[in-house]
Amino acid sequence: MRPQTLMMAVALTGWHGSLLAGSIDLPSLACGEQAIKLGMSPAQIKSTCGKNWEPSYISKHQRQALGDAEGDDLFEKWMYKASDQKDAHVIIKNGEVVRIFTVR
Repeated sequence: MRPQTLMMAVALTGWHGSLLAGSIDLPSLACGEQAIKLGMSPAQIKSTCGKNWEPSYISKHQRQALGDAEGDDLFEKWMYKASDQKDAHVIIKNGEVVRIFTVR
């Protein structure tokens, strides 16, 4: 097999694999009678959902800001495990929820 053909096969297989293992974006994530919504801060999440509704995992990292912005962007990924549904992920950028999703 020629190198170009092999590279194309790998690229297509990788694309197909990521398509099948994609994510589903959610507008909110229910927490009891309330919900986590885009734009909320971690403090708002805790006051809305209550102290007992804690993420099962939190990862934090920082990355240099993109574009003309100076400084770093601070990211947190909160994962919530639910026995009756798929795990949910809440992405917080610079103190604000910017994405809520589940993985297929």
